[in-house]
Amino acid sequence: MERMVDRSVGAAEFTDEAGAGLPAHADVVVVGGGIIGTSIAYHLNLLGKKDVLLLEANALASGTTWHAAGLVSSARGSVALTEFAKYGAGFYRELGEKSGVDVDFVQSGSISVARTGGRVDELLYSKDVADHCGVPAEYLTPERFSELWPLAKPDGILGALYLSDDGYLNPGWACVAVAKLAQEAGTTIRERARVVDLLVEDGRIAGVVTERGTVTANTVVLACGLWTRDLAAKVGVPVPLYPAEHVHVRSNEVEGAVPSTPVLRDLDNSYYLRHEHGRLLVGAFEPDGLPRGVDEITAEGFAEFPEDWEHFDSIRTRAEATVPGLQGVGYDRFLNAPESFTPDAEFILGETGEVDGLFVAAGFNSQGIILAPGVGKKLADWIVTGDSDFASVAVDVRRFSPNQNNRSYLHKRNVEALGRLYAMHWPFKQVHTARNVRRTPLHQRLEQLGACFGEINGYERAFWYGEPGTQPEYDYSYRRTSWFDNVADEHRATREGVTLFDLSAFAKFEVAGPDALALCQRVATANIDGPIDKAVYTLFLNENGTIEIDGTITRLAEDRFLVVTPSFTQYQTEKMLQKEAKGRAAAVFDATSAYATIAVTGPRSRELMERVAPKEDWSNDAQPYTHGRRIEIADGYAYCLRVSFVGELGYEIYPSSDLAVNVFDALLDAGEELGVKPAGYHAFDSLRSEKGYRHHGHDIGPDVDPYSAGLGFTLAKDKPGGFIGLEAVLKLDPKAPRRRTVYVKLDDPEPLFVHDETVYCNGEQVGILSSGAYGHTLGAAVGLALVDPDVDLDGKFEVRCKGVRYPATVSRRPFHDPTGALLKV
Repeated sequence: MERMVDRSVGAAEFTDEAGAGLPAHADVVVVGGGIIGTSIAYHLNLLGKKDVLLLEANALASGTTWHAAGLVSSARGSVALTEFAKYGAGFYRELGEKSGVDVDFVQSGSISVARTGGRVDELLYSKDVADHCGVPAEYLTPERFSELWPLAKPDGILGALYLSDDGYLNPGWACVAVAKLAQEAGTTIRERARVVDLLVEDGRIAGVVTERGTVTANTVVLACGLWTRDLAAKVGVPVPLYPAEHVHVRSNEVEGAVPSTPVLRDLDNSYYLRHEHGRLLVGAFEPDGLPRGVDEITAEGFAEFPEDWEHFDSIRTRAEATVPGLQGVGYDRFLNAPESFTPDAEFILGETGEVDGLFVAAGFNSQGIILAPGVGKKLADWIVTGDSDFASVAVDVRRFSPNQNNRSYLHKRNVEALGRLYAMHWPFKQVHTARNVRRTPLHQRLEQLGACFGEINGYERAFWYGEPGTQPEYDYSYRRTSWFDNVADEHRATREGVTLFDLSAFAKFEVAGPDALALCQRVATANIDGPIDKAVYTLFLNENGTIEIDGTITRLAEDRFLVVTPSFTQYQTEKMLQKEAKGRAAAVFDATSAYATIAVTGPRSRELMERVAPKEDWSNDAQPYTHGRRIEIADGYAYCLRVSFVGELGYEIYPSSDLAVNVFDALLDAGEELGVKPAGYHAFDSLRSEKGYRHHGHDIGPDVDPYSAGLGFTLAKDKPGGFIGLEAVLKLDPKAPRRRTVYVKLDDPEPLFVHDETVYCNGEQVGILSSGAYGHTLGAAVGLALVDPDVDLDGKFEVRCKGVRYPATVSRRPFHDPTGALLKV
């Protein structure tokens, strides 16, 4: 069967019946008839949703699906996404028989090769993730690689990872097969029904407007690929994705190329190979991608760009050097077509913060075929139950800042977006395009002090420091880096002296008005109705009783509150607060850019505050732990909270942005005799890991409930009016959590944690490391893990790091300051 390049299959199978129009209403409308949209529709049917309407602007599979390479993989780089991929591989394996459509699935396996030591480490880590999820994986020596892929020269190959459940299929026919299943299960499919606008009533989706008429709906899903951004923008929803060229070419016949030839990913050379009719398909994920604006792409389906052999030449040369059989045979097809990519190389999923009932599934960064079945299953669950049940923070549509939807920004970022799929996935790897867009008020001063900046959510943040006056740069490794000792120095300075952290990127909101207390009480699990200037740590749950956000709320006045949450959740926090403000006499103001946040931390922090703000009383009685006040500092005033996220005495100062540099300079000057140092986010993470504080998106998220997170103390279940998610929380048994959070420290001082390492007890897999860092006070890697609730905490524990099981100590209390005494002195 020829691959789906004849552009006719969808139309042939699913042309509307004569005179068939659009229904006036549907429970769920799915916009987009590619592999993602059809999968969502089918999985909604499986959950009992029968009134589903799928609308495709052209023919089924005519967007991105038709020109996909059809690669199927059973594993990805994290446990959450590996579960998606694993489900997808099983789904495709049965799709032909279940649908009656030959999708040409071949379980050939796949091999990813390593040509550098760093890549070897990455593949070993990937094998750990695959093993954790029960995905068959074999690490290959160069000799074993040659047995499985005899067409390739093994020169320069140090090792490889073989996934035997992987393979490939015809992507167009796969889409048709899923659409057929959906249609049989209740979905109505209409081709050539372009959606041109969305209907919104009182903040909720009400339907869609098409070129063939209007359809009202209770729920709408945008799964229309590169067209999703502009359609969502019509109702004020940012969906940051942008197209780029993606190329694969097909050789003439190659001797020895057979259907069972495993898919080959030569990651360090930015290409993949797969069999096709005795030929080899050569696809590129080059590091210098070619972005394309939507206005350069036909809206009529089956879009292509001109051949560009010059741009592809370096990829072709490397592929032919590895596979001599490609040399001289020539190529019979050059397919260059658009795919959409996101600023952080993760796809976009979930319900939007602006419009209730409007969901997005787009921006799959060339992984749509691999992820479509899992995405369909999980998003269908999300629509039916109201919330996600997996670690969705990394892919949540609400994770971006609004500026990241800017087309100039997206165009610049997309130069590297294509290549990031095959680039090294180093811990803490930073992007190099579209930088210095969002900067804190202290950015220039930190730069002068030798800060090395990283970017999160479009914000530049100081991650570690070199020597003042220098411009340090990251080097990357799965082992110890050149800046390991820099972070250690910052860590020790915090534990032993005093340091300054620029936390200005933290999301900050003021809620004010007669109903401000009622609003805060509704969104927060903790009781916020306390004394003025008292800060409270709290969770923000969804209706299913799992964790959306965590942060602090400080009562500034009877009717005014300061809400501080992780910077990654700025947009999500804003939309949650605004949603609850509707119908209340309360206003929500995003104060993130209005105020800087300077953390003064360490056992000598009180001494520094006495020097920089001598008019104030800095005794414990004057400002107890978790209390705030307005202080006279440097040449101005600022609000000051006595809180700390690092396990030491500390204060957070909130000067207005115009005073930030003045206050920061005064702190540096006043602290010179105390040995004050600036410190970055890597030290911050190391310190909080020793103290056992949770990290949003890793230790807590929509897949974790408060009891599993060990945060049941935040639940004020008896407060008047309750809180979002209370009904679900009351169904949980605090003494029998679904999972248990524990603190983990390796006994060996050398290995480092990355994320998602498997935890074993008495030889059995019992959990996963949710976050961790090197604990420079403890002299070993330390972190938090989610484990089975009934695990024997007196058992023998191990953590697997790059294939090696290392003995570990597990505790119910954090390893540093287990009673919290240091915070309260």
